[in-house]
Amino acid sequence: MEFNKSEPIYAQIIDDIRTKLITGIYKLGQEIPSRRELAKQLGVNPNTIQRAYREMEDMNLIVTARGQGSFITSNSLILESLREEAANAAVSRSIETLRSLGKSDENILEIITAYLERGKS
Repeated sequence: MEFNKSEPIYAQIIDDIRTKLITGIYKLGQEIPSRRELAKQLGVNPNTIQRAYREMEDMNLIVTARGQGSFITSNSLILESLREEAANAAVSRSIETLRSLGKSDENILEIITAYLERGKS
C-alpha cells in the first residue's frame, strides 16, 4: 500500500479496508491482520494502526474479541450501506466531472441513458 501525503495514514488504512470489504476481498466476519502484523506489513507505527482499528470499531466496521483478534463485521446491513455510499460517491464524482466539461444536467442524463442502453445490447 502506498500512502499519499494529503490524508492521514490511519484514514488511508480505513479506506483500504473499507474498499476491500466493498469489493469482496474481505468477507463479512473475516479475521483481519493483528495490529502488530499490519503495522509490520505496511511499515507504519503500531499507534497508527491502533487508531485506524479504534476508528473502525467506532464505525462498527470491525469488532475485536479480546485474545481472539479483530474481525470484519458480520452485519450485512453495514456492508450494504458502505456499497450504497461508494456508489453515490462514484455518481457524484462522475456528474461533477461532466459538469466541469460544460455538460448540462439534461445532457448528462442523455449521456448516462445512452451509455446504459449500449450496455443492454
